[in-house]
Amino acid sequence: MEKIQESKVKHNWRDGVFRYLFKEAENFVQIYETFSGRRLLPEDVEFRDTDSIVLSKDLKNDISFIDKYGNFIVLIEHQHTKCPNIGLRMLIYYGELLKMHVKKHELNIYGTAPIPYPKAVFYVAYTGTQEWEESMDIEAGDVHIKIKMVNINYEKLAVKDPNNTLSGYAYLLQQFEHYRAQNIQPIQAVDQAFADCGEKGYLMDYIKREEFMAMVTKRWTVEQQIIDYKKWAHEAGLEAGLEAGRKEERAKAEVREQKLLEKVKEEREAEKIETITRLFKMGLTKAEIATAVDVDVQFIENIINNES
Repeated sequence: MEKIQESKVKHNWRDGVFRYLFKEAENFVQIYETFSGRRLLPEDVEFRDTDSIVLSKDLKNDISFIDKYGNFIVLIEHQHTKCPNIGLRMLIYYGELLKMHVKKHELNIYGTAPIPYPKAVFYVAYTGTQEWEESMDIEAGDVHIKIKMVNINYEKLAVKDPNNTLSGYAYLLQQFEHYRAQNIQPIQAVDQAFADCGEKGYLMDYIKREEFMAMVTKRWTVEQQIIDYKKWAHEAGLEAGLEAGRKEERAKAEVREQKLLEKVKEEREAEKIETITRLFKMGLTKAEIATAVDVDVQFIENIINNES
């Protein structure tokens, strides 16, 4: 495996890895079966983007799917100490999920017909050092959610299988904390933790992926910065050119519109003069013509004098 000694470890590297791994339906249903004992197929679930839901720094690492039965299944990693208010926090999260659901399906919540809505099951994957494994049911009127805390520290897992993504993730965390406890710098600790995973056969499909390693390291070299900047400048230039083009076309359209209005005005003026002249020749008085054409008498006199 390629070393990452010259890279900077991201402060939130765990967030990226957790979401990267378990937002894949295959891995999600695998961890769901581990936590619930119930089996779903990848095609039985549909991913829900919950990036906009952030309850706190220790509860932002979340993945949400809706299953074929219309239930929300939410996996959240809780990285620190036990939280006595986890039930309330999950209720708030559930409310945000429902808001997203209503918006997605354009539901009329102010109508008279009752609207069915998904129930929710939360699995809080706990990686702290305190003992914390419990379940709770929360009911508030028609709202019913289930919350289950699961300790996913590696030594607590019943299944330690190289083909199990949760096993690999838990082992990665364990090895990282092991090396950090020895005062090894984060860069070297992550490097060695991934090497250990490779030796045990964990996360092999992911270690080879460049985008996966980007979840852990910052590989934005000076050369890459130049490449990225050029790409940005090119795209920005194109957009600026398009915008300039749009402005130019709008300006041209305004000129064409103004010229058309002036032409119409001139044609109407010519028609009005022709009408006045014809009515005068027919013997109508200036006052009668002024009423018929809706102009003042002085204007008519000027027309007649110019015709004379």
